Parts: sequence; structure tokens; C-alpha cells
Amino acid sequence: MLDLRQVRTFVHVAREGSFTRAAQSLNYAQSSVTAQVQQLELELGVPLFDRLPRRLELTAVGRDFLPHALRLLLMAEEAAQVVHCGGEAAGPLTISASESVLTYRLPDVLRRFQEVYPRVSLSLHAASLCEFGPPVQMGVDIGISISERIQDAALVTHPLRAERILAVVSRDHPLATRRRVSAQELAAEQLLLTEPACTYRAVFERTLAAQGARPGRTLELTSVEAIKQCAHARMGVAVLPEMVMADDLRAGSLVSLRWQTTDLKMYTQLVRRRDKWFSPAMRAFWETAVEVLGKSRMAA
Repeated sequence: MLDLRQVRTFVHVAREGSFTRAAQSLNYAQSSVTAQVQQLELELGVPLFDRLPRRLELTAVGRDFLPHALRLLLMAEEAAQVVHCGGEAAGPLTISASESVLTYRLPDVLRRFQEVYPRVSLSLHAASLCEFGPPVQMGVDIGISISERIQDAALVTHPLRAERILAVVSRDHPLATRRRVSAQELAAEQLLLTEPACTYRAVFERTLAAQGARPGRTLELTSVEAIKQCAHARMGVAVLPEMVMADDLRAGSLVSLRWQTTDLKMYTQLVRRRDKWFSPAMRAFWETAVEVLGKSRMAA
């Protein structure tokens, strides 16, 4: 029988790529982490890691074992929740979302959820602005993504609402008074953008390219609020979801540029892993988010 504590330690070491960092994340002594991994290797009869001079790498067997280890931990977590919570929405729940979703979409959902399900202990994980891979990595129960429609057989997704992606400038910017600008004129300005991996940046740049324009100067920032403030400072054209700038657009301090005939759209989507138990707490949050955010807004 495998020791779940050893399995959990193995997963942390595999994720961190280091006994030292795994010990820090687990709050264990490094010697304890090393001993647990060695004992697990002894039980299995094979090495799980190659101990190289300056790094640690999974062996081929270790790579094969990792997904099984993750499933073991998930099953153990599910079993514990069933015992402690029964069918009631209770216990820990980890949600991952980007800065813009956490700031502009989730507060109403969180307020409603905590009013109705006070026994659920929420943990909010601020995902990086342009997180690689699906937003439901290890330890995350539900992710909320702003992207193109996610098509992945390993994930269950639910699009909540369409999100327009706008190019905006300060009301004092020379382009602000133009009824329409061309893609070439837009590309000639300094563009205030997220990282290249962001889906809505990629869609924006593809649309420019389709109209024969190519960005010249760009300023990349890792915060949507920083991008918005740079636009206020007349530093260029900000490309962001409309929800981030809605108040500024209504106040007239930022102006949306008309540069094409078709809106650029992304989607706010709920995401969860198909192989993970859909616990009562997960179901309750999922249904609350659909109720609060998804009411007839897909065509927005």
C-alpha cells in the first residue's frame, strides 16, 4: 500500500523540480522530503528522479507515475470531503481567475455565494495575466478564463458571457476625435498590450494582420490596471476587455476607437477538469456563477 503522504511529497517535488523548494511549499524539513521520496522509490522498486549535479529530473517511470499520483490524491480528497461534508456544500474550494475577472466579474458572484453557502471556505488564486495551459492546474477546483472558446476533451467548460475587446485612447489623444481610424493608423501608434501568450492580444494582432497592418511600437505590461493607466497618460492605444474600462468609457475619460466593422470577442468561461469529482461545493459555485453572470449575456 502506498503512503499518501509520500505520494503528495513526490508530486510537490515533481512540480517544484527541487527538494528544497518542495520542502518550503510543504513546510517540511528538506531531510524529511528527501527521506519520503526515497522511501516511496524503495516501495515501488524504481527511481522516480534523476539526481543531476544542478537539477532534478523525473525519470521515464517518474513521468508515467505522476498522473497516477495526482489521481490518487484527488480520490483521497474526494473521499475526505464525502465523509466530512456528506451532500452539503461545505469545506475548502479553490477558484483561479485572472486579475480582470477577479476585479470586474467575481465580486457579485462571491457575495451571493457566501450568503447562501457559508460553510464553504473559499480560496481565490489570482492567475497570471496570460497563464499557460488550462486555468485548472493542480490544487485548483474551478477556473474562470477570458479566452476564445476552450475545446479540450479533458475539461468541462461553460461560456458565461461574451466580452468585447476594445482599442481605447485617452480623450486627449489625437485619435480620440476621429470617427473611424484605419488598421494602419492604429498600428502606427504605440500599442499598450498584455503578454504575447494572451488570447485576446493574439486575436487583435491577427485582425490587424488580416487588414494589412503590423504593429510597430509596443509596450507590454503584466497588469490590466497598469495598461489602462498608461492609456490615461496618453502613452498609446490600450487593448483590453471592455469590462476593464467600462466606467472610464462612460465617464468619457477613455474613448473607444472604431477601426473595424466586426467586434472582437472573447468569452468568460467556467472551466473544471472532467476527471475531478464535481463536489457539492464546486457544483454550488458553478451554478451561482451561471446564475449571476450568465443571464442572457452570451450575445452581449
